[in-house]
Order: sequence, then structure tokens, then C-alpha cells
Amino acid sequence: MSETPWGKWEGLPKPYPLRLHLADAAAAATVLWERHVTAGLRQWIANELGSTESEARDFAALLAGLHDTGKAIPCFQNQSPKPGTIGWISHEEAAHLTLPTLLSGDQGSLDDVLHRVGQLLGGHHGVYHSPKDRDVEQPVRRVAELGEEHWHGQRQNLVAEIHHTLGKPSLPERLPPHVAVVLTGLVIVADWLVSNIDYVREQQNNAPEELADHYEYTLATIGEEVTGAGLEFPRPPVSVTVRGVWGSDPTRLQESISTELMPRLSGAGMLIITDTTGSGKTEAALVGAHALGRVTGRPGLFWGLPTMATSDEMRLRLKEFVEAVIPGTPVTLAHSMAAFQHEYRSDQAVPEWLRQLKRTLLAGVSVGTLDQALTSALATRHNMLRLHGLANKTLIIDEAHSYAPYTRRLLARLLSWCGRIGVPVIVLSATLPTPLSRELAEAYVSGAGNRLETPLEISYPGWAFVTTDGETVLPSESTTQRMSKSAERETQITRHPHERSVEARQAAINSFTDQAAEDGGCVAVVCNTVQSAQDTFRALRERHPDIPVSLLHSRFPWRQRKRITKDLVTRFGKKGAADGSRPPRAIVVATQVIEQSLDVDFDLVISDIAPIGLLIQRLGRCQRHNLSDEYQRPAWCESARLAVLDPIAPNSAAPVPVEWGEIYSPYELVATHQVLRERPPRVHVPEEADALVQRVHAATEETHESDLTQLWDEQFGEVRAQRQLAKLVEIPAPEHTDDLALLTSPDVDEADVSTRIGVDTARIVPCYVDEAGKAWLDAQHTEPWPRRRPANDDVERIIDFSITCPRSWAEESGLEQNPTWSRNGTLRDAYVLSAPNQGRLSVDPELGLVRTRKE
Repeated sequence: MSETPWGKWEGLPKPYPLRLHLADAAAAATVLWERHVTAGLRQWIANELGSTESEARDFAALLAGLHDTGKAIPCFQNQSPKPGTIGWISHEEAAHLTLPTLLSGDQGSLDDVLHRVGQLLGGHHGVYHSPKDRDVEQPVRRVAELGEEHWHGQRQNLVAEIHHTLGKPSLPERLPPHVAVVLTGLVIVADWLVSNIDYVREQQNNAPEELADHYEYTLATIGEEVTGAGLEFPRPPVSVTVRGVWGSDPTRLQESISTELMPRLSGAGMLIITDTTGSGKTEAALVGAHALGRVTGRPGLFWGLPTMATSDEMRLRLKEFVEAVIPGTPVTLAHSMAAFQHEYRSDQAVPEWLRQLKRTLLAGVSVGTLDQALTSALATRHNMLRLHGLANKTLIIDEAHSYAPYTRRLLARLLSWCGRIGVPVIVLSATLPTPLSRELAEAYVSGAGNRLETPLEISYPGWAFVTTDGETVLPSESTTQRMSKSAERETQITRHPHERSVEARQAAINSFTDQAAEDGGCVAVVCNTVQSAQDTFRALRERHPDIPVSLLHSRFPWRQRKRITKDLVTRFGKKGAADGSRPPRAIVVATQVIEQSLDVDFDLVISDIAPIGLLIQRLGRCQRHNLSDEYQRPAWCESARLAVLDPIAPNSAAPVPVEWGEIYSPYELVATHQVLRERPPRVHVPEEADALVQRVHAATEETHESDLTQLWDEQFGEVRAQRQLAKLVEIPAPEHTDDLALLTSPDVDEADVSTRIGVDTARIVPCYVDEAGKAWLDAQHTEPWPRRRPANDDVERIIDFSITCPRSWAEESGLEQNPTWSRNGTLRDAYVLSAPNQGRLSVDPELGLVRTRKE
């Protein structure tokens, strides 16, 4: 055994001493504390530890400086035996077992802080280990894999050297589990930063080998790595206003938040904003997030949305805001396909270090699917890294109404941790049921160790702010009235019953599109299923050959879907009329993908019946903008109108179409049918819209539609089942987390559990073969099929032509996986389709992926 244990070797000209790697990590943690950990988080950590900020900083540096002491063991230094065999132990578990006694000086009993330090550092590879108290108290005697006494002496020397080099920092009075989680994340970041092979080579070439000099050298130079990685927290200006950023007068709601809430802010809390679609909630949230960041000293931001497509769109808006307020700050995109999003990939402001999916939340500003934050609430590897990233930020939850009960349960658990860690939260929704707003607020406040003082009631439009102490701040009654009056708009939701047949439904649609064809107008038809959208598109294209008819759904090849989405936003977005892109007449057929966060405007929206909250979302795509004088809305649809196609038959054996019951709650569909049948078509937004949402979506066992008890019971049972499933995978609430091992599982990675429940999705890649037998990714034979194991560029091209669908479709049609893709994390589960058709599946250039009906 060498007298100098090594810490890094692979890819290096010679071994890099372990003591130098530990000093590097300690220096990195010190600089990260000053530049990456926000002022508010630094103060919170210090308060929770019972320390001063400088003492907390030194403790964080000590943790990072000790994280790899477990490498001073026989199996690591000798690289034998192999991992998982007899005589082997992981170096991180070795750190967990040995550090408590090493830090105690082998004197007396071990207190809770020492035990938790060991468990914290044992988790620096993303998984905490079980306590094993007796092994921790006598590690060398009880765990042979740690080596004999001279190995123990090596570890003692390492701890003593690092401790002395750092100025002999003391351990804190206490180390609560929620603080240990955040500090684990900091240790991981520090370790990753100094483990880059290029960085270690530079250290070997330039840094002194004497430990104290080496540490001082690294302390003076590591800041370049922190800056280059994009890890510095953002520094926004003192004031951010709607008028200053966007050049427009604030809405009543935005003004109320600025004048009635912001002056009263004194700490973290949850801000819930409810208003109609297209009303300026985004701008209100950004101004609110700035104010919360300033008060709490946590100026970062993560914006979580339901889908990748809406995340891509929101990143463009968020980037404009950031460039206006804090120019030069990178805005990361956090979802599984971000690496293949062209605009993001070409953004030079985002450092390469931040682009790995587990690192995106470490950026000062990030936007992505809410799933990336929700993974923090799952017992998976590296969830503490995501919690660390969120701890520097305000978390914005957009479209909060759109999640199933399973995901809502996970969201509530995440919010309980946000409340405990002091993370400000903003919740946005146009259709927020009262029980959901209360559930989220109660979870947040309970995580902080408190209870809501009064049941939460939010006006519509309006806002409510809940402090971590459970106090609720609301706008004044006069402001509430002004907000409601300023948002008043008379709209129509007209119900059009039809027999449950394709022909009857199409006839109802034709009655509207014929008028658009004759008198002009842009019409959207929103369908509940992809197959229905494809059939409707074909029928309308045949009926109206002189009008542009477009189709958008989720089963197009990725590149084609992005192109269609961009085209629709260009033609039917806010600027479409002004720049001449908006046509005088057009028809767009789409599925639910059009109802969330796509900024499009149609003169009329036709929709299959859906739960009332979603219908109101779709109504929000109708005449949402004041278009320029260059476009005149047709006389036949001067006011906003949603025409609802209704085949619901509540008294029949099958009250809703079978395929719809797999997408939406049958109770909510039938309840929506009854609500629309009973009332006149005119809907006064906002007050009547909110009343409709509460009646259908806030129903309880006592208030549900009395003649729909059987359907209600079925829905209630499904809700309970989903919530029970969530309990099986979620982490414990912060107040029930004494053992850090409960937060992670060594056998569960992010790919093994889901933040959503439903259909198991597969990726399909069409393969076209020409007459010469050559394979192509596209029907035009312009993109060759990769013949070798795919490189990064190949993966990007393959993803561009891939299509998602239920996995059962691929299996029933006999599709197989490509063995050369088995080692690629993105493609290993993908199926190859012999295009243009195989089994029941075919790829149509205009329709996307088509599944033929069974005979």
C-alpha cells in the first residue's frame, strides 16, 4: 500500500493524491458558498445549524473536504476485488461508516451530529446508506472490508490534515435532516466541479503539492470553474415592474400584487394567482418571483410546466425577461428532450456543464417540465441534488390544475419540503378548484411545521399569499371587485348535442366550418383523441379544398410537430395579424396539446365535450387578443364562442364514449354535460367561469351531482387508488425524516419510477428502405439511417424523426428494438417501424402515426 492514497487516476498521466482532491473539493465548496449559494440560503443554513454564516461556510467546506476519505480502503486503492464481490465495499459507504469515529477522535459515544455527518457524506454519490449504528461505533473491528489498523491510521491522517488546513472548523450544535439534504447537494456539486479530468490535469501541472499551499492556490483559482460552469446565482436589479420590463400598463391583478402584497412581504410563502387565460399571469408571476427572491435572498427561478412543448415555448418568453432584467444569465431547459431542442442547443449563453439533465436545476434560472422538480419528491438517486437546486430559487407551478391525483400527491409532498427549506412558491391557474388550492397551501405550511390559520378562499380573478407561519394575505374587497370588473368579458359556451356517430359529429362541425369558408374566419376544432383529430382533418380537407386546413397532435415525428407548432404560433399568435401572417380564413384541427400555454387566437373554437375546466381553457384560445386593425373578425363570430359537441347520454349503459373514459373522468364529463344543458349559453367571464369550475371540479361526497352517485363513487375510488400509488414512491414528509436513507433507494433510479401515471409510452423510429436496399430515416430519402452505434449527432437525427405512442401499440404490431442502440440511454427502449407501415401502424406524411382499426 502506498503511503499516499490516490483519489483520481483514470485518464491521468499519474495518480492524483487523495488529500489534494479533498482539498480541491473543500476550496470549491468555499467558493460555491459565496457565489452559488444565495444569501438567503446561506442565512437559513446557518440559522438551522445554530451557527454564524462563516461557521456554516467552514462546516460546508469541511464536509466537502472529507467526502472521499472512504477511498482510503484496500479494495479501492488496490482496485480489487471487483465491485459487488466478497471483500468489496463502496468508498462512499466506507466514509459513512468511518467518519463519525474519525471526527470524534475515537473518544466516547457518538452524538446525532456525528452520525448524520457520516450519513450525509455517505450519500455524496446520490444514495444515502442505512444507519448501522453498531458498525459506525466500531467500524474497523466490525467491518473487515475497511482494512486493518494501518488503514484506519491513513484515514485519521487525512481527516487531521484536511481539518488543520481548513483552520480546524468545529462541528455545528445540530444538523437537522432537511439541512443535511441541502448540504449533500452542495458537496456533490463541489465534487463534480473538481473531478473533471481536464481540471485535475491542470492541477497536476500547476498547483503546489504541499497541502496548505495547494489549498490556497485552489481557493484563488476555482472561481473560474464556478463561473465557467454557470453556477453563480443571478443578481437582478432592486426593482422590476410590468411597465419597466414590458412597456405596458399593469392589469388590475398585477397592480394589486405590486401595491397590496409586495410591501407586506417579509419572508417565504406561497403565492397563488388565478385568472383567465391570456390575462397576464406570466408577467404577474415574474414580478412576484422577483419580489419574493429579493425578500428571501433567493433570487433564482424554476418555472415548471406540464409538457415539453409548453416548456420550450415558455423558455423563449423567460429568456426575453432575463435578457431585459439580468442580461447574460443562462436559462436552462429541463426536460428529457432538451438536448434535441434546436434553439436551446444553439444558445451560447448556457454552459455545457449545466446541460446534463441532473444539473439543469443548478442554474440560477431554469424552465422545464414540472417533473424535473417532482423527482425531488421520489425516493431516487440524486434527489437531494434537485432539492439543493430548488433551495436557491422561487418555484413557479404553471397550469396547476392539469395534473392527475397521483401527480398532485407528489406535488403536495414536494411543497412540504419547499415549506421546510423556505423555498418561495408561486402557483398559477386559470381553472383552480378550491380543494386543490387548499391541499397545496396546507402541504406547504405543514412542511414548515405550521397550520393554515383559516380555510383558503381565493377570489377569481385574484390572488392569495400564504406565509410559512400559516397566515393568509388577500387583496382588499374593493380591489377584488375592481379586478373582477376589469376582467369582465361576455363569452358563449354553446352546447350542440349529436348522436354518437362519426357522421353526426362531422355534420355539427361542418355547420360552422361552412360559414367560415363562405364569410371568412379562423376556426379551431379541438378533438379528444388523436384518431378523431385525424379523421376530422381528412373530412374537413376534403370538404374545404380551398381553405388551409392544419393538423396538430402528439403523434407526429418530433421535427414535424415542432414545425407545425411554430407555424401555428406564427400565423395565429399575437403578432400574426400585424405582420400579415394570419390568413383571412383557416381551419386548425388539434388535440389537447393546443389548450396549454400555446399563445394562439381563433375567431371560433369548436370542441368535443371535456371536463368544464378544460373547456374554459379551450375558450381561452378564442379571441384572446386585440388584433390589429389589419384583421377584422367576421361578423358571424364577433364575440368569443366555444361550440361544444356533446354526445353524452347520461341515462344509457355507456354514458360517455369508451375511449374518452380512458382520458377523462366519466363523472366530470357527465357533470359538465348537465351543467351546460341546464344553463343559458352566455358565460360571463370571470365570475361564472369560476363557478362552473367549482361546481364540477370541487365536488365532494356531499356536493356532487346527486343523480351521478355511481360515477362519483368510481371517480373517488380512482383518486384514492392513485394517491395510494404515489405514497409507495414518495419520500417521507420532512417532519418524518430522521433517517436520510428513507429519502433514496440504491435500487431505484429516475427511469424506474414516474411522476405521472397512465399509459406506458414508447418511442418509434420509422425506417424507410429504397429499391437499392438502403435505409433512411425519412420518406424522401434525404436522411440516411445510422449504420453504426449512434454518436450524439446521430441520436439527435433519430429523435427528430421519432414518434411517441403507447408501448402496447409497438408490441402488438411486432416492432423490435435495435440492438446497436442498447447502450444509448435515449434510444435503448426505442422501437423500429418498417415504414411506411408495419402491423396496424403506418406513418402518413400529413396525418402522422396512424393505427388502423380492428376489423
